[in-house]
Amino acid sequence: MNSKISTIIFDLDGVIVDSEPMHFEAAKETMNEFGIKLTLEEYMEFGVAKGARNLFEKLSEKYKIDIDINRAFEIKKNKFQEIFEKNAFPRKGILELLESFEGKYTLAIASSGTRESVMFVLDKLNIANKFSLIVVAEDVSRVKPFPDIYNKTVQMLGVDKDYCVAIEDSATGVTAAKEAGIRCLAVPCEFTKNQNFSDAYVVLENIEQIADFVEKLT
Repeated sequence: MNSKISTIIFDLDGVIVDSEPMHFEAAKETMNEFGIKLTLEEYMEFGVAKGARNLFEKLSEKYKIDIDINRAFEIKKNKFQEIFEKNAFPRKGILELLESFEGKYTLAIASSGTRESVMFVLDKLNIANKFSLIVVAEDVSRVKPFPDIYNKTVQMLGVDKDYCVAIEDSATGVTAAKEAGIRCLAVPCEFTKNQNFSDAYVVLENIEQIADFVEKLT
């Protein structure tokens, strides 16, 4: 296999921005509206890297409460945006990494988040224009851990999977990339550091290590 890397596909939450704590807080406040006291354990199991719809559906099933998914989406979106406005910051080292990759590789986003949520974050950080393609939950029928988002990204970019690398922070995302046949570099965040990353091509300690590793593949 020729391993010349041309394309790097980034997850958003936990990789580009340290947003999982903010998503948890927003989800917790949202579930309060439906009489559910969301725990961190529940959010870790149903929410991290699986999208808000999965979280709402699993909680609805668990607590036998009919959650209006569309209303829950709207509440969470507004609460997340309020929180993010006050705490918008990229993950340490990511802006420098994107800068160093610009012009050398095709960069893309593959996220299980909604388009509105993803674009809100990218626009707030003023980095949306660094990505040639942004693929989100609405673009596929199944989100991570299924490979659909990665398959769609590669298909739309028109590149060979052998020339791609995925950057993920969760076991769910790593599995999605592996199932799509894409090598995945895992860079766990605080919310995901105890997950099983056996599907990853390599597990790195921080964002700063990504550039050197990609260079080795290239």
